[in-house]
Amino acid sequence: MIRSIGIFGGTFDPVHLGHRHLLDEVIAAVSLDKVFIIPAKIPPHKMASGLTSEQDRFEMCELAFSDVDNIEVSDFELKNEGKSYSYYTVKHFRELYPDAQLYFIMGSDQFLTFDKWYKSAEILEMTGIIAVSREDEISHEELEAKARELSGGGSSIIAVNAKPFEISSTRIRELIGSGEDASMYLAPKVQEYIKENNLYRQEAKDPMQDKKKYGKYKDIIKDMLSKKRYQHSLNVADAAVKLAKLYGEDEEKAYIAGILHDVCKELPQEEQLALVLRSDLDVCEIEKKAPPLYHAVAGSVYVKEKLGINDPDIICAIRYHTVGCGNMDKLSQIVYIADLISEDRDYKDVKKMRKYAEQGLDKAMLEALKFSVADSVGKENTIPVSTLECYNDFVKANSKKEV
Repeated sequence: MIRSIGIFGGTFDPVHLGHRHLLDEVIAAVSLDKVFIIPAKIPPHKMASGLTSEQDRFEMCELAFSDVDNIEVSDFELKNEGKSYSYYTVKHFRELYPDAQLYFIMGSDQFLTFDKWYKSAEILEMTGIIAVSREDEISHEELEAKARELSGGGSSIIAVNAKPFEISSTRIRELIGSGEDASMYLAPKVQEYIKENNLYRQEAKDPMQDKKKYGKYKDIIKDMLSKKRYQHSLNVADAAVKLAKLYGEDEEKAYIAGILHDVCKELPQEEQLALVLRSDLDVCEIEKKAPPLYHAVAGSVYVKEKLGINDPDIICAIRYHTVGCGNMDKLSQIVYIADLISEDRDYKDVKKMRKYAEQGLDKAMLEALKFSVADSVGKENTIPVSTLECYNDFVKANSKKEV
């Protein structure tokens, strides 16, 4: 008799050893008679474009867990039309197993925003939750505090701490797409399936791979910036291209805005201010009195006057990469986030921010702005009007979303 069931959903594009590691940690902590793996058709919290076929993702999941008797891959969400809302999945398994204790397995980032999910209260009436946190992501105390908040209605919520497993499906696709070895992150059968079906190789066709025609911009910033700031600019350009590819934005514009975003960062302060005062874009009095904010505005003027760049998208992306703005366009969001998650960044929560960047720009922007506003408040710094407008926009955007 099946008494307890775990439900573990995801895109699984591809399924990897990190997923297996997470389930091993869950099964070690919680006694489950059966676990269903649920590949999503269209995950509501992610961009769906470019997903590998449903059949490929389903078969890779079956291969990845073929050696475990109590794990079964279900095609329930793949067979249904529309987005894969968890409510309908849980309802399906509750009807199939009316007497079993169900547990929905999720990561800590999902768990902390669970109350914003589509029909979250109804989900809690049908199932318990197993929330898994890596040791370097969130404290067990924070996880348990959220569990107590959500379990007020009597729901069974279990917090499980897992040892870190540093890999993501996005990174695996990048490795395979560039011809690098990803076998250490994949079950052998999954690795062989990917090879036989030539999956993810198309990602190697990167229109930005040949950046020689942008060499003049590299030469300019190399002359104007320190070695460390120069490398940061290259890293931001690369991160911006990856995000542009993920979210359907112009990759060339993302690269140019990324590589030039700090072009005026190390100019003398008086030269930066002179450029700021010539800006055609709105610059509030707070910005005019805050030297650390000069470089973004100055850079947007510099690229127009000195480099002949007149594209308004690129100019805005450079101008607002530090303070943000209301009605922020996608390219500007991409450069703003790329600046925070570039390879050289090593602040405390950078790993979290990189995960948010994969989950959606709205979520990533809100988390970034929360950090920025809180930091300014803590230091008793003034906050530009454009930053507050930007923050309000993304609070509203995230509150309207149903996951």
